[in-house]
Amino acid sequence: MAIKKRYIFLILVAVLVVGLVIAGRIATRIPSGSVLTLTIAGQVAEEEWPDLGARMFEGDVTVFRTLLEALDRVQHDDRIAGVSLEVQNVGMSFGKVQELRDKLQALVASGKFCTAYLETGYNLSYYLATACPEIYLTPTSLLGLNALMGHTTFIRGTLDKLNIYPDFYHIAEYKTFSNMYTEKRFTPAHREMVTDLITGWQQQLMDGIAAGRGLDAGTVEQLVRGGPYLAHEAVENKLIDKLLYYDQYRDLLKEKAGSSELNTVSVENYLQRTTPRSGPKVAIVYATGTIVSGKSSYSPLLGRTMGSDTVGRALRQARKDGSVKAIVLRVDSGGGSAIASEIIRREVELAKETKPVVVSMSDVAASGGYMIAMSAHKVVADPGTVTGSIGVVFGKLNLKGFYEMLGMTKDYVALAPNATFLYAFENFTPAQRRVVRKFMRDTYDSFLQRVSAGRGMSVEEVDRVAKGRVWLGTQAKEHGLVDELGGLERAVALAKELANIPEEQPVQYVIFPRPKSTWEQLQSWLGLSGGAVTVRRAWLDPERLLLNREPALLMMPFRIEPR
Repeated sequence: MAIKKRYIFLILVAVLVVGLVIAGRIATRIPSGSVLTLTIAGQVAEEEWPDLGARMFEGDVTVFRTLLEALDRVQHDDRIAGVSLEVQNVGMSFGKVQELRDKLQALVASGKFCTAYLETGYNLSYYLATACPEIYLTPTSLLGLNALMGHTTFIRGTLDKLNIYPDFYHIAEYKTFSNMYTEKRFTPAHREMVTDLITGWQQQLMDGIAAGRGLDAGTVEQLVRGGPYLAHEAVENKLIDKLLYYDQYRDLLKEKAGSSELNTVSVENYLQRTTPRSGPKVAIVYATGTIVSGKSSYSPLLGRTMGSDTVGRALRQARKDGSVKAIVLRVDSGGGSAIASEIIRREVELAKETKPVVVSMSDVAASGGYMIAMSAHKVVADPGTVTGSIGVVFGKLNLKGFYEMLGMTKDYVALAPNATFLYAFENFTPAQRRVVRKFMRDTYDSFLQRVSAGRGMSVEEVDRVAKGRVWLGTQAKEHGLVDELGGLERAVALAKELANIPEEQPVQYVIFPRPKSTWEQLQSWLGLSGGAVTVRRAWLDPERLLLNREPALLMMPFRIEPR
């Protein structure tokens, strides 16, 4: 009797296991005629946040690579009828938007439908939507399509009120990063760069709208200059196909999918339910954020930081991994520490000796971000990538007056005249300024020589397009600073070519640095090491800020977020 009960129990367990397996397969099954929902509602970044604190301060991010991966799989998946692009907040700049547009257009060319739905539409979100043949807008909304503008915040007046003196120097005339501290408005060179940048972006915006909506260039230019538009005006001007509430839009998706019931799947769920194609391994090494010495991290003042230790180690791991056939370095950085940039550049050079290395520039790869890119076998930039900015900034903020205003005083004993070189409570002495200018000149000349060697240009040719000048990807290609225009996929294609991998053969990506688990992010945020907790004093103490310890900077002269 006991044996019989045991058999019954085993049978029940077996039935339960089989049932769970079947239920799991049903739950993950993607019905035929499904629609992939591509929702863009917040920050879109190259990689996840380095720690939990960053997620708490900044919120969740969408990893850009996952969007491209999902669209790539959909293109070969007969169960997916099409894609619904739903944009609330575009959360990225021109480079990433252009890559996503290219991928959506390739999807349409493969025979899938693609529709875009905007609750409200602004310059970049509408530009992204024009990759889809059909665009729908909420009836009571506004299409905020209007000419671009660029603006910069200057804090010199604030520093004056706080009795803080900015003792900064730069090479060359277009290297205007320190202007936010030293000026109260645009200098002629600064204004020239900003004007040139937004003019180039606006032309790319108008070209994309003209091609996507089937309108002539003159009409689009008038429309961009004449916006924004009420919803019905957007339809009348053929910028929008139809005004629909979201429930009506979902009915339309059901019709397009040819299904009696609308089955949608998000990017995250779709990637979980499908598997990537296999093939030779290509490493993608991410280099994102302000460049600093040490480990990659996050601070509320600097945001995401790219540590030379972290990225250098990632490049070494990819270089020494025998299964990795090529390396793609994905750069999204406006620069930072000159020393840390050089350390990473050296690792790129070493990797280049053992296997193909191709750089893919994202929204920005300027100054130090350009330095770490220029030694690769090939450099690829999006048309709207911000790059170049070959120049040097050096300086410090003199906090003495601020401390005295608060009733605090500082005193010191120095054993030599230059012992106060980086002391944050007095200006550089005349002798120290001579050292500063000599060091900056040496750093700039080294930068020019390394660009010359990496790009196969004479030093004189590099200097003509350097001087701290920022360029769009299209201009950088004309000047020889990059090899090709395109996104991450074009960079991977070049890497395959250099590694003698057949063009039609798929590859699998190996990500460096390895993405951290939630527990690892928590440990990193708390500074846990051997049971100890490191207090983040650098968040509060200006003398301990990462970039204050390294006053020689290769930084982009300004930051612009087009909207």
